[in-house]
Amino acid sequence: MLSSSLNTEELAQKYSADQRIRIPDVLQPELAQQLQGLYYSLIPFEQLMSVQGQNRTFTASEMAAMSDTVKRQLQEQLVRQAGEGVGFLYGGYRLTDGRAKNIPALEPLQTLFDYLNSDDMLNFVRSVTGEAGLVGADGHATQYTPGNFLTRHRDDPAGEQRRVAYVFNFSKSWHPDWGGLLQFFEEDGTPRDAWAPQFNSLALFDVRHIHSVTYVTPFAREPRLSMTGWFHTG
Repeated sequence: MLSSSLNTEELAQKYSADQRIRIPDVLQPELAQQLQGLYYSLIPFEQLMSVQGQNRTFTASEMAAMSDTVKRQLQEQLVRQAGEGVGFLYGGYRLTDGRAKNIPALEPLQTLFDYLNSDDMLNFVRSVTGEAGLVGADGHATQYTPGNFLTRHRDDPAGEQRRVAYVFNFSKSWHPDWGGLLQFFEEDGTPRDAWAPQFNSLALFDVRHIHSVTYVTPFAREPRLSMTGWFHTG
């Protein structure tokens, strides 16, 4: 599944400089193209959000059944929290629980996720990151549309044994002015550099890096599509 042109030693050298790397053209081109089409038409995304300190998930039917008043209250809460640097809103489809195996059309997506837990991929990530103890990965497909965001945070909650975050990108023609950038920060909140979601690229970074996904603007012409998650040691 990985491109045959990848040089693991060179990638490991780049990663070691700051415990993060963006790898272009990471998957075989045919697979990347297939997954991009799949994201657009077949994945039953749910709405993921943080409301009053609790992570909430709503299916499309649950969102459709909400009254305008409830939707407005949710939106107001999300905006209020985001103004304080807290929360998130985006489309997601969890892969760790194996639901995709029950939908034949999602087989390429499930195959990629299963591959993340294969010896081939785990050995690749171990070699690049120097994290020899990695034993598996979890994750979900994501879709950021206008108005979606993920505020500044780390990916290292206590007890979950996460070590390396990953982001596979499947947006074909993303313009950086649309937002949706993987933004990194210094400890004091000063912005560092930001990575646009380049098609068929893979971002790997230590979970202790502070980062966000910047607000997707109303004039974004397509969704920001990715598979994200964490490689862990237990």
